[in-house]
Amino acid sequence: MSLAVSILKILDGQPDGRASLDAVKQYLAVYYSSGPEWSQRMKALAERAPSTINIFVQKLVTREPGAWRITEAGRTFLVALERPTAAVPERTLDDLIDRPLAREFPPRPNFRIDDRTGRRGKRRRTARERRSA
Repeated sequence: MSLAVSILKILDGQPDGRASLDAVKQYLAVYYSSGPEWSQRMKALAERAPSTINIFVQKLVTREPGAWRITEAGRTFLVALERPTAAVPERTLDDLIDRPLAREFPPRPNFRIDDRTGRRGKRRRTARERRSA
């Protein structure tokens, strides 16, 4: 599904919304091999889309001799996908002070760091005593 969204984005960025199949393949290869940003962005857009997208059946893209062209329905679909969803209100400093993110601190670990106890400390004391005797 993110492939269909990628094709729509590529065609939307072309002059007249038209590109040859070879040009679309080249853009896809460059975008998907250039780093995780494009893939993540397309996946995020695809999550907002309906479960199945068929760009040709839904007439979002038309096939012309030697090229594909994005339709007005395709542009409208992209605009709807890119429209921000309900904004999550940002927390202000006063909100964080009144209602902190963590209610409690985690419990302290239940182990002691003390060389004087345990086998290691006992061996050290015994060695010291031997040297001083």
